[in-house]
Amino acid sequence: MLFKALSLLLVIGSALAGIPSEARIKTETTLLDMMMQPRGDPAVDAYCWSRYTPIMKEIIDVFEAESKQCQTDFDISNTAIIAKYSIILANVTATAKESCDALLKCDDLSTQLEAFNCFGTAGRDQSQKLTTMSGDSLAAAISLAEEISSITSIQNLCTEKAIARYSNDNSQALKELIECLDGNIVTDQPELTTIVN
Repeated sequence: MLFKALSLLLVIGSALAGIPSEARIKTETTLLDMMMQPRGDPAVDAYCWSRYTPIMKEIIDVFEAESKQCQTDFDISNTAIIAKYSIILANVTATAKESCDALLKCDDLSTQLEAFNCFGTAGRDQSQKLTTMSGDSLAAAISLAEEISSITSIQNLCTEKAIARYSNDNSQALKELIECLDGNIVTDQPELTTIVN
């Protein structure tokens, strides 16, 4: 019985890594206290631990699955955003390189007159392209920040819901386990009548 309880505590400890520390400490402390308290009927203790250990393990499994799904959904959305903005970034980078190349060619001309005329014309033309590119880049930056913020908020909300569900379900299971260990066994299964009587 103690081995089962300790195993459950280890499982809970590893699963609670994503749970805020106050809830984790409360759960671990409650379970440790219950394991250390001497109980009356060993048969009742054995029944209670064997009944609630799988329930608490299932609560942990649900929390882990929900948390994993939150992360998976975030990763999928993030990958799509990266792909979308990679195209925009490639276009911006190409424009910047073309503009720089156009200006650098002016320096290779044989006479100063040709070079000045080239810089004047290329500078004007590339300036218009760079101004457009600059505006597009700033718009993309704002849009990208909004999309990242949105998926981060969704992930946080998803995780908070998983934590809230875990906390509620775990609190109820702990309450029922304590009541069971105290001898308040709900006889919803026929085999319990021999233990309760």
